Amino acid sequence: MSARELALQILSRLNTGRGRARDLLNKKMREQELARSDRAFLSELVYGTIRWRGNLDWIIRQFISPRNLKKLQPEIADILRLGLYQLFFLGGVPDHAAVNESVELAKKYGHKGASGLVNAVLRKAARNKGKIAYPDISAEPIKHISARYSHPEWLVKRWIERFGVDETVQLCSANNLRAPLYIRANLIKTSREQLIKSLEKEGAAATASCNLSESVELAETPLPVNELLSYKQGWFQVQDESSMLASHILNPQPGEVIIDVCAAPGGKTTHIAELMQNKGRIWAFDTDEHRLPLVSESCQRLGISIAKTVKADARKLDKLFPEKKADRVIADVPCTGLGVLRRRVESRWRRTPDELKAFPERQYAILVSAARCLKPGGVLVYCTCSIEPEENQQVVARFLEAHPRFQAQNILPFLPVELQERNLVSEEGYLQTYPHLHDMDGFFAVKMEKHAH
Repeated sequence: MSARELALQILSRLNTGRGRARDLLNKKMREQELARSDRAFLSELVYGTIRWRGNLDWIIRQFISPRNLKKLQPEIADILRLGLYQLFFLGGVPDHAAVNESVELAKKYGHKGASGLVNAVLRKAARNKGKIAYPDISAEPIKHISARYSHPEWLVKRWIERFGVDETVQLCSANNLRAPLYIRANLIKTSREQLIKSLEKEGAAATASCNLSESVELAETPLPVNELLSYKQGWFQVQDESSMLASHILNPQPGEVIIDVCAAPGGKTTHIAELMQNKGRIWAFDTDEHRLPLVSESCQRLGISIAKTVKADARKLDKLFPEKKADRVIADVPCTGLGVLRRRVESRWRRTPDELKAFPERQYAILVSAARCLKPGGVLVYCTCSIEPEENQQVVARFLEAHPRFQAQNILPFLPVELQERNLVSEEGYLQTYPHLHDMDGFFAVKMEKHAH
C-alpha cells in the first residue's frame, strides 16, 4: 500500500474524532514494511495535511462551487487536501505525480465522478500557484490569519485580543513548524556525552542542547525512536524541554516522598526519579487504566525502582493520603493542550471555546485534592501545556485566594542557569513558555509552598 493511501486512511480515522496522528502513524508503520524514505513521506503527508487543513480548505473553496462543496464526500475532501498539500507545500513532488496519484485514490475511495472532480480541481490549482487570494489582513485580520496560517477563527480571535495581530501571526507560524524532537539522557545509566556517541554509532543525528544539561536534540534517526538500541537499553526518554523544566522547578530531593498526580505516560515521573538518584518514593497516579502501564514500562526500561503506579481519580487523592505525608506534589493537569499545537497537530481542529470553561473546573478540583496530600512546608507545582489564562493564572489565583496557607514562589532560581536569561518567567514568578518566543512547547508552571499555619 502506498504512503498516500496510508495517509488517507489515517486522515479518515482522525475525522471521526478518535486517536492521535502520532499514534495512528506509529501503528501503520508497525503494520507496514516501509522503506525509510516512505516512512518520512508518510509522516510528512499526515502531519502537513492536518497542520495546514484550514489553508487547504480555503484553496479548495476557490475551485469548487458552494453547491458542490456541500455534497463533497469526506474521503474526497481528504484526497483533495493531500493533493493540494503536495502541490503547494512539497517542492520535491512533481505536480503530475500529486495529481495522478490523487485521481487514482479517488477512483478507489470515491463515488462515481469523484475522480473527475479531483482531477479538475488539482489541475486548476496547480495552474494557479501563487495566485490564491486571502482576506485583507487590515480589514479582516481574523479571517486572514485563520485562512493563511491555518487556525480556527475562534482561536485566532482570542489571540489577537491578547497579543495583537503581528504576534498572533508569529504564534500561528510557529505552530505550523515541525516541532523539534528532544530526548532526556537517563543520568542513572549513562552520561549525555555517552548517549550522543551511542546515538551517532546507530546513525542518528544528535546534538547536546544548550538549555538543559540532560537534554539532547534528535534531528534524524535511521529507525523509529523506540527501535533504537540506546532507547531499548534505557539510556533516554523522549520529552520536550519545557516539560523537563517542571521537574527542575519541583526540585525533588533523594529520600523524599513525591506524588505525581496525572502521571501517564511517565515523562515527569521518570525524570523526578532520576533527579532523586532513584532514592525515595514516587506515587504515580492516573485515572487512565490504558495509559498508566506506560509509566511502569518506562520505569522498568530506565532502571527506576522507586515509582509505584496507582489508578485513581486525581480529584480524590486526599482519601488515599489522609495523613498529608508527601514532601512534594506535581500536578500536570489535563488541559486543552493549546500550547502544543505544533506537536499535536489535530488538536487545533478538535478544541472548542466551551472547553476553556469546562477544563478549569476540573483543574481546580485536582489542584485542591493534590494540595491536601502535602506536608506543612511541602511544595506544590501546578502545570499545564496550555497558554490560556483560564487554565493557568486564573486557576492559580482562585486556589491561592481560597488557600491562604499556600504562597507562590518565584521559579527563576530553580531554572537551569542557561535559561535564567531567556525571559521565561512572568512578573508573578510563574513559568510561561511560548513556541514563537522560546522555541519550546507552550507550557505554564507555578511553584507554591505550604506554610504550617
